[in-house]
Amino acid sequence: MSFDALKSAAAALLCAGLLAGAARADVTAFYGNWENAGRDASGVAHVQISPAGGNHVGIRIYGDCHPIECNWGLADAQSYTADPRSGEVTSISANFNSGFARKQIIIRKGASGGLQFEMLTDFIDGSGRHNFDMTGALKHTAWAGPLGQGWENNASQHTGWGGGVRSGASQKPRETCDAFDDAAARAVQAGTSWKVVAGNETLVVDGAAEGDALRALATIRHYRFDRRCRVGAVPLTYWKRGTQMASGRMGGADCIAFNPTTAHAAHIGHRWRVVDGVQWIADSGDDKTQADSVLSLIRFYHLDAECFVGRPNPIMVYWLSY
Repeated sequence: MSFDALKSAAAALLCAGLLAGAARADVTAFYGNWENAGRDASGVAHVQISPAGGNHVGIRIYGDCHPIECNWGLADAQSYTADPRSGEVTSISANFNSGFARKQIIIRKGASGGLQFEMLTDFIDGSGRHNFDMTGALKHTAWAGPLGQGWENNASQHTGWGGGVRSGASQKPRETCDAFDDAAARAVQAGTSWKVVAGNETLVVDGAAEGDALRALATIRHYRFDRRCRVGAVPLTYWKRGTQMASGRMGGADCIAFNPTTAHAAHIGHRWRVVDGVQWIADSGDDKTQADSVLSLIRFYHLDAECFVGRPNPIMVYWLSY
């Protein structure tokens, strides 16, 4: 191989290494709800950071307004590592335009699990005010959005945040549960298909393939489910053991993981969905109340995964709690 060819090969390997490093970059340390530790001229009161796919995040800022904090909207943020080969994200940056000023926020990892931010403000209203640079600290908070605030920026398939009650507390959802004897559960053939029954009660409806029915039965036995429950006006069916949700993933389970802190109800394509970043968790059609019921269920039980038996048309859906 010629010297020039060797140089080209080495350059290609270096480029591949750099791209691989970038692909591994981890931005999860920035996710969550954050509060400005000291209200200042930056105008930042609260910051919400959510996943937006890959190394990107969505940033929503609430300004220090009265009587209710003002929603600056949602912005796509870029992440940065210490060097091109690093897998650790050290800062993220996003831009906002309030009409009278352009603002760029740069957020970096801080001490003791907190974050540090820098806000650069450029006035564009011709007022003659000096542009300024403010710094501050962000700390974790359970606050999840102001009371009674509508979301003027609907979530897209790429980013999105909703909100909860000011305290971050979640009310107990209205559930309807039917008990059954899990020890009596069994898979039986019904014509050309299968179902799961317990005594005279059908737990998993007719039409299942044998493998799916056996998998549903194994799931019921593994978690010792003895309650089939529903929430919302258009019932969403799920499973519990007594008053508890399941925890710990069963081997081979088909699950979608999500962050209950960043999950929210969003109006996308004329439908209400519960989403977390790019992940759709539940589709409630045109019923916002149903989406709110699902979100209440997630927050109250600290759910962080939705699991299925028999996708794409699951015969059983259950949740996991961390």
